[in-house]
Amino acid sequence: MWIRLKDTSFLNGGYAFKSEKFVSEGIRVIRISDFDENGIKDKDVKRYPYSEDLDSYKIDDNDILLCMTGGTVGKSVLIHSLNEPSYINQRVALIRLKNISVRFFYCILTSSYISQIINTNKTSTNDNISMKLIEDFLLPIPPLEEQFRIVDKINSFEHLINKYDELEQKLTSLEKEFPEKLKKSILQYAIEGKLVKQDPNDEPASVLLERIKKEKERLIKEGKIKRDKSESYIYQGDDKNYYENLPSGWSICSLNNLAIYKKGPFGSSLTKGMFVPETTPNRIKVYEQKNAIQHNANIGNYYISQEKYKEMLGFKANPLDYIVSCAGTIGEIYKLPFDAPIGIINQALMKVTLISEEISDYFEIIFYDSLHKLSEKSKGTAIKNITPFEVLKPAYVMMPPLHEQKRIMEKLLQINKLIDY
Repeated sequence: MWIRLKDTSFLNGGYAFKSEKFVSEGIRVIRISDFDENGIKDKDVKRYPYSEDLDSYKIDDNDILLCMTGGTVGKSVLIHSLNEPSYINQRVALIRLKNISVRFFYCILTSSYISQIINTNKTSTNDNISMKLIEDFLLPIPPLEEQFRIVDKINSFEHLINKYDELEQKLTSLEKEFPEKLKKSILQYAIEGKLVKQDPNDEPASVLLERIKKEKERLIKEGKIKRDKSESYIYQGDDKNYYENLPSGWSICSLNNLAIYKKGPFGSSLTKGMFVPETTPNRIKVYEQKNAIQHNANIGNYYISQEKYKEMLGFKANPLDYIVSCAGTIGEIYKLPFDAPIGIINQALMKVTLISEEISDYFEIIFYDSLHKLSEKSKGTAIKNITPFEVLKPAYVMMPPLHEQKRIMEKLLQINKLIDY
């Protein structure tokens, strides 16, 4: 039969204890803030002097407490055994059952049936429910012996429910991590020459690298860049050791052969005291780490004057330069678009300027891969600090022919669309 909760229970809504009267020794006061996923927590316990007038707010074994307000509204706890005498504070409802199995009722109270009633009737202000709503809970009650059988059956499933919960959490974690892990695995195939077939008609990567070398020599001769003292080029040896495991047409080179790298200014070279308002005429943008992380050249509101910009031209970030995050969220890479604002990089960024735009798309994936692998190797854990130039620039990478680079990027784009679908 169906009954109202008020017809078979003693109900009370808690007492408004005044916080200024709490004492170090006395009877504990259970508040809505004491509820958590495990029941009643024992941190930040509040106590109140005993008073006979407050006995109706005292908790007994087998009482059920129900939160009536806030983020834990609807949260309930079955008191199995009290560690110490306790009162209920305001907005905590006490339910003391008569002629009903406490465990059976607790199963109903924690079911979606009651949750739906609470969610439908709670107010938008502080997520409140009223004692009237609790008193009028309409409950389906079977015979007492059947209540016991129902509880026993539910308890028999508990270990399966816990196992299901554990597997569900693992599945949720896997579903969250799987797309990125799959992308990294496919990226690894790409840079190892296993993603697309080699075409013997492609121009060998060695010809491409020789072209990039000549362009770099031209820039050095014109004084646009300086020669790196530790610079070296890798050529095919007579014994073919470097090439014996490379895909057809591929070559090995260092990252230093492909781009010019520059870290942001030293701390005292650029401080907040040097920034000017956005309304300043001819102000120059200061690129921040969030520009790299969020792949957006237009966010941020730090600027410097034209005079300061002239002092810091070495840190100028041009359209088509890559900016790389170097602190906090490490190793995020973003290529500045053609219409990116004129600006400089700040202390938390590195800029990378390609010697040849021919390899632009493919460079991003090999640079990202090298940056993270080198940092993880040096730390033994997830990337925390940007790899120093003396380690990064000489790092070897495998370079495919230019046409194969384009086929690799097209294939990656197709696969990533399927993964993200």
